[in-house]
Amino acid sequence: MDMDEIVCSCLNITNGMIRDAVKSGAKTLEEVQEITGAGTVCGACLDDVKRLIEEFNAE
Repeated sequence: MDMDEIVCSCLNITNGMIRDAVKSGAKTLEEVQEITGAGTVCGACLDDVKRLIEEFNAE
């Protein structure tokens, strides 16, 4: 997975930024949103963000 790939284009949030949020303790979509802002503007990336959170939590 490319950690520099943008997941949330509204705020330029990358896969790596989501991973960093999860590694720092965020377990839920809401916690990741608080840290990164991902999915809080238009919401188009919410499914991708949720999938990434599940993947990173499983690591």
